Amino acid sequence: MCGARAAALMAALAALLAVGEPGHGAGLGGDGAAEVDDAELDAAELAAADVPAWRELWQASLAALRREPSINTTREEVLAPVGGVAFLHCPVRNLGERGVSWVRRRDWHILSSGLLLYTNDERFQVLHGEGSDDWILQIKYVQKRDNGTYECQVASGGGGTLSRRVELRVLVPEAFILGAEEYHVDAGSAINLVCIIENSPAPPQYVFWYHNARMINYDEAQGVTVSTAPGARTQSALRVHAARPSHAGNYSCRAPGADPAHIYVYVSEGSDKMAATLSRNAAVAQGPPVSVLLYALLASAVLSAGALERT
Repeated sequence: MCGARAAALMAALAALLAVGEPGHGAGLGGDGAAEVDDAELDAAELAAADVPAWRELWQASLAALRREPSINTTREEVLAPVGGVAFLHCPVRNLGERGVSWVRRRDWHILSSGLLLYTNDERFQVLHGEGSDDWILQIKYVQKRDNGTYECQVASGGGGTLSRRVELRVLVPEAFILGAEEYHVDAGSAINLVCIIENSPAPPQYVFWYHNARMINYDEAQGVTVSTAPGARTQSALRVHAARPSHAGNYSCRAPGADPAHIYVYVSEGSDKMAATLSRNAAVAQGPPVSVLLYALLASAVLSAGALERT
């Protein structure tokens, strides 16, 4: 009796294996998986009920056939610095023989299907360990243009699609100088400027200060000192101990990967900042040429002389 039941079970398993062969009467589901008649499954289950050696295997196989995939649809935000590595996770349970695809939503470019890539950009790679539910899209050497939404997709049993979105936010290093766009100081006073660098993947290896187009980090003989405190929020301080009119001009701080930050310094020889402002405006304004002024004065003198003669 036991042998007959084992034979029936083997026949049922053979039927299941033959479902996917060409010419077999069973159909295929929308995802390519074989559709097995419930009566066949029930008959095989009864046949396996009294065969201990096969019972556990059969129950597990039957449950796997009847389960639908599930995906964590919680939207996730991933932060990655420029030049760093981003890992975008897509956990899918009960995947079976289905495949997971990654899509970049800004241009609907299909990046991958399973482990197969559909992009020439070698920075992209799909990571998946055997037995793991997670399908990870890895992006190396992250660039500004990688910023945006990515979506992993898997086909469901009813012909639909399950999806999960991951927002990649690329952190771009930013430099800025504390204070307003202009800095006013009296001659003889100290110039103190502070530059902050944020969103850097690592503390910058250097912060250079420029006066106009000239780097001044090492101008100690000119009374210039620079001190930098690296960290998640790097701070670099520039000090000019005794300002002179020649110290006026554009100052900028520059760090790797960040756009330069600028500030304009005005040095006045008196304590009246309004006078310095007026002097600056007069210097910026383009006055008439000297020859024009001379001609105007000459014309005025001629007109005055003519008026005197008439009287």
